[in-house]
Amino acid sequence: MQSRGGPVDYPRGAHILSLIGGILILIDAIVVLIAFAVLGTALASFGLGAFGAIIIALAGIGVVFALLIIFGALRIKSQPTSAHTWGIVIILLALISFLGGGGFYIGSILALIGGILAVVWKPTAPAPGQPYGQPYGQPGMGAPGPGMPPPPPPSMTPMAGAGGVTCAYCGTAIPAGSKFCPKCGAAVPGA
Repeated sequence: MQSRGGPVDYPRGAHILSLIGGILILIDAIVVLIAFAVLGTALASFGLGAFGAIIIALAGIGVVFALLIIFGALRIKSQPTSAHTWGIVIILLALISFLGGGGFYIGSILALIGGILAVVWKPTAPAPGQPYGQPYGQPGMGAPGPGMPPPPPPSMTPMAGAGGVTCAYCGTAIPAGSKFCPKCGAAVPGA
């Protein structure tokens, strides 16, 4: 996804596969609901009305599972920090849906792969000073906008007896000779 300033980091593969899988499971469940609603009277005439009712109930559960998978896929994109949690939910729902042939089986398989991708996804580290979730190239909250000069860099304060400096952003001790803070990645002035 491209936002005004650049790409926003989220698990694209997990989002797309889970979304497609959820849609296929939804289509399959709706087809089964319609088919057994139409065939319900024929099954009842053969004394199989209870069987038709069970199938309709299972298809209704399939619709709910499909909607939850689709919601989870959308949350993976909109809230990448919750990708791990929604990945687990999608995996569980896809496995249960697979038992009933959810999404003609391919939908369950795609949702399962998407859930696994969401669980194993690790966000790329933002640029130093860039808040997580902020599109790359966009100023963070409190940062100067276009046409405004950037604030002067904070000074680094020497540490007593250690031969290094302390980061003005996070207060972490920076070893002598380092060019960047080991904790937040801020550049050391004059290094």
